[in-house]
Amino acid sequence: MNAKAQVAQSPAASPSVTGPALSAATSEKAGCGAVLMILGKVADGYPEMFAKQSNGKTVQSMLSAFGFKGKAMLDEAFAEGGALGLTPSQTYEAGVASLLSLAKSEVTGASDPNAAGRQAGVALMKRCTGLGG
Repeated sequence: MNAKAQVAQSPAASPSVTGPALSAATSEKAGCGAVLMILGKVADGYPEMFAKQSNGKTVQSMLSAFGFKGKAMLDEAFAEGGALGLTPSQTYEAGVASLLSLAKSEVTGASDPNAAGRQAGVALMKRCTGLGG
């Protein structure tokens, strides 16, 4: 057997496909945590984006708060994934993939790609923040 075949079969060399899987709740927590943390980093790192808007400071503060919520969600998801033997990267990847799959499933009847993107964005924000019903 060649070295490439051995590496491909080694469970430590690749993400566990048949091993422990995250629960749906933990996957969502990891995916939402990543999205919210990114929003917070943008709000904190680029205040000039919000300065010109009449309600920019309010939006910036809200996105920054989402970032703190996202960090806490990711920390919890990483701990839950770690308890299953998953690395933070595996937990993150599973969470983002799960969240994107859920967002795609919530896009209905949009033939225009821009409209579909907006629907997916709204669905993600509703799911991850609990805002908007």
